[in-house]
Amino acid sequence: MKKFLLLSIFAIFVIADVFPQAIYNSGKIELTLRTYGRIRIGMVDNLGAAVRQLDRGSLLYYMLDTNVYDYLEDTDDIMAPDTVDNPTWGDVELISRVNSNYVPKAPALEEEIHMYGWANKGYGIVKFTVKSLEAASYQGRFGMEMIPMVEGAYGNEIMTYDPAKQLFSFYKDHYFGLKILDRNIASAHNFEWYEGYQVDTTLARFMTDGNFSNYHWAGLDGGTAIFGTTPITTNPGDSVVMYIAVAVGVDSVEMNANMDEATTKFVTNILDETPVASITDYKMYQNYPNPFNPSTMITFDIPKSGNVNLSVYDLLGNKVAELVNGHYEAGRQNVVFDAAKLSSGVYFYTLRSGATTITNKMILSK
Repeated sequence: MKKFLLLSIFAIFVIADVFPQAIYNSGKIELTLRTYGRIRIGMVDNLGAAVRQLDRGSLLYYMLDTNVYDYLEDTDDIMAPDTVDNPTWGDVELISRVNSNYVPKAPALEEEIHMYGWANKGYGIVKFTVKSLEAASYQGRFGMEMIPMVEGAYGNEIMTYDPAKQLFSFYKDHYFGLKILDRNIASAHNFEWYEGYQVDTTLARFMTDGNFSNYHWAGLDGGTAIFGTTPITTNPGDSVVMYIAVAVGVDSVEMNANMDEATTKFVTNILDETPVASITDYKMYQNYPNPFNPSTMITFDIPKSGNVNLSVYDLLGNKVAELVNGHYEAGRQNVVFDAAKLSSGVYFYTLRSGATTITNKMILSK
């Protein structure tokens, strides 16, 4: 059975469900923000009732192999989940704030969660902000722990991860998806839930080992998914951000269409409007759309002015296109790559600036 999530005493279930939470039912998807930084996602049926698809999604933040911030061991509420009176984005905005004070160990941080929803849309977007309370800088990593509950029940769900799209999918008859929008994923794991994996050393391994388990058919206890991003310079008092999109659908076509719409909304409303002052790291985002035919957009951040090169390579390492080669001012840049003259296949795009080199993968599908 699934740790305390599946405690057999009925009274425990009753108590758990009366914890403060903020809920938005769009008519297609239900977004729930719960205590201790937990999110829950449901799919709304024809009668307006929500059937749970994700029982819990919660943030992980890596500091060291022995120090990972997670929901079970570390979080403590400092602001109960609530609905924002005047949403900064979307038709509805949910908000909560937690910190790592439940157990006084590193990494010391505050976490703020915003969930954005739109009426009659089958998707939502979640913003996680981590503010470091440490006295020194370190190389952190975002991550998440996901406990699916597809069709309202644990077990027997199929779990996949698509590295090209940075998309986790969970399904039985219906589909739920979770996509990382603005961070590069370094490790992703789908596995059978088991007692005892939620210790820092195990979470750190899942987040940093560089491996990808892209398919798992869960047994009766159900599955768990964990990912970790590439390292992020985390300075004292500074905040770092990660956005994800969640989407539901009666089948993969509908879920992916909802996810594409959410991604477009993010690209056009968030990526294109990020102020230069908030860009503190070199970063290159997953191209969109991906897979693509014949063109796609590549977005990257540079924290200071300097020479920048952005080139595309095939599987053999041959350079097939040079998209950028020159001086750029600090900020966010968008570059369109037209691959009309190239054959279908996997390509790599590499950003070089100063001592920084970042490479991502994309798929051309004609």
